[in-house]
Amino acid sequence: MIRGRRYGLIVAADRLPPADPDDARESVDAALASLRPLVAAQSGAWAPAGGESGGDGVIGVAPPAGADAAALGARLLHSLDHHRPADFPAGWFDSYLSVNRRVAAAVAASASGAATVWVHGHQLQLLPRMLRRLRPDLTVAMHLHCAFPPAETYARLPEHRALLSGLLGADVIALPHHRAVDNLLDLAGRVHGLPVRDGRIAAGHRGVRVIAYPLPADTAAARRLAALPQLRAGAARLRAALRVTGPVLLSVAGWDPADAVEQRLDAFERFLAQHRPAPGTVALLHVACGEPRTPAEHGQRERVERLIAKINGSHASVGQAVVHYVRSDPDRRDLVALYLACDGMLATPTHHGAVAAAHEFVAARGELGATVVASESSSTAAALPGAIVVNPHDAIAFAAAVARAAGVGGPPPPARDADAPPAPEVWARRLLTAVQARAAATPAPRGVRTRRLPAAPGHTRPGGYAAGWAPLAARRAAGR
Repeated sequence: MIRGRRYGLIVAADRLPPADPDDARESVDAALASLRPLVAAQSGAWAPAGGESGGDGVIGVAPPAGADAAALGARLLHSLDHHRPADFPAGWFDSYLSVNRRVAAAVAASASGAATVWVHGHQLQLLPRMLRRLRPDLTVAMHLHCAFPPAETYARLPEHRALLSGLLGADVIALPHHRAVDNLLDLAGRVHGLPVRDGRIAAGHRGVRVIAYPLPADTAAARRLAALPQLRAGAARLRAALRVTGPVLLSVAGWDPADAVEQRLDAFERFLAQHRPAPGTVALLHVACGEPRTPAEHGQRERVERLIAKINGSHASVGQAVVHYVRSDPDRRDLVALYLACDGMLATPTHHGAVAAAHEFVAARGELGATVVASESSSTAAALPGAIVVNPHDAIAFAAAVARAAGVGGPPPPARDADAPPAPEVWARRLLTAVQARAAATPAPRGVRTRRLPAAPGHTRPGGYAAGWAPLAARRAAGR
C-alpha cells in the first residue's frame, strides 16, 4: 500500500466549503468555511463526499455509482429530521452505504495516529462506526446542524438501526439543541434498549456523549459587510427599485416545507385583507434559495408560486406588487445587501434550533433598527429580545404579528441580540477541545451490560447495534 501524507485533523463533510466564507450560499457553508483557518493551522485536511478531486489539504474521494441517490437520501433524512414525511427511493441506502465506505477508506488511509476526525452532514451518518472499525485509535466527532426527530418518527425508517449504529461510533455527537439531544437519547434508550445516563449512551464498552451545540450566527461578519460602501450602495438601489414608501418585510428560505414559507405568505395575505394598505406602502420580499430536490420540495415550490400569484392578483396594482418574489442563490454579500434594504424579517420555521439569518439581520442593520418575527418553536425567539414571537401554525396570531411588524398601531419593537454569539472559529475550537477531552477521559466501565428488551413491535434488541448494517441487504432479500 502506498502511503501518502498523514493528517492529525480531518473534516469529513458532505461538501467542500468555499475558501472565503463570504462566498457561502447558506449558514452551514459559512460555518464550514470558517473552519478552514483552524484546519490549516493544524495542518489538517478535508474529505468531501461530493467527489471533489484531491489537492492541497483535500483528500480525494471518488464518487461511486449512485452518488446522486445517496445525496437524495441525505436530503430526505434532513426532511425527516424536520418532522416531514419522506419517501425514500428504492436502493437509496445501498448508494448511501457506498459513499460512506469510500469516505471511510480515504480518511482511514490519510489520518495519522490518534488523529481527530470531525464528521459533518446527513450524508455521512454511517461514517463514525466505519472509522471505529478501521481505525479504533481515532477520535471522532459527529456534528449534525439540524434537528433530530422524535424516536417514533425515526424508528419508522427501516434503516434506523444502521443509522444509529453509525452515529454511535463517534466519541461525541453534537446536535443543534436540547430537544434534539433528548430525541436521540430516547431513541437509543427506549427503542434500542441501550443504557443512557447523564447525556451519555453506552455502546458496548464505550460511552458516547451527546451534547447540544448549535451553529453560531456570524454576526461579526454581518456587521463587517454592512459597513462596506459598495454593499450600502447596492442596498439603496434595491430599495429604490422596490418603490415602497413604508416597511418592507424580508423572507429568505429554501424549499424545505419546515421553513413555513406558506404560513408566512398566508399570514401576509390575511394582514392585507384585514388592513387594506395602499399598494406601495408595505411589501414582502421573498427570496427563495437554491433549487428543490425532493418531491416534497417540488410540491412546496408549486404551492408557494401559486399563493404569491394569488396574493398579487388580489392586492397589487399595475406596476406595484405587494409580494416581490426572487428565485436566487445569494451569497453572504447579497444577503447583507438584502438585510440593509428591508426593515423587518420573518424568521419563522416550524422545526429549528436557531435561525442564524435573524441574528445576522439584526447585526447588519445595527443603528438602523431591525424588526424580527420569530417562531416560538425556535431558540432564536429567546435569544433576540424584542422579537415578535408567534406560533407559525396559528394563522390569526401570525397575521397580527405581521401587522405589528408593519407598524400598524405603533412603531414595531426593535430586536437585539441578548448575547454576542461566539465567532465560528471559537465555536469550532471549543467543540474540538470537548471532543479531545472526551477521548482522553477514562473509558466506560467494562462491566456495563446492555439492557435487553423483548422482541416486540417498536423495539429493537441491542443486538441490532452490534449487527449494524451488515445483514441489512440479506434481510431485505429475504423479505424481512
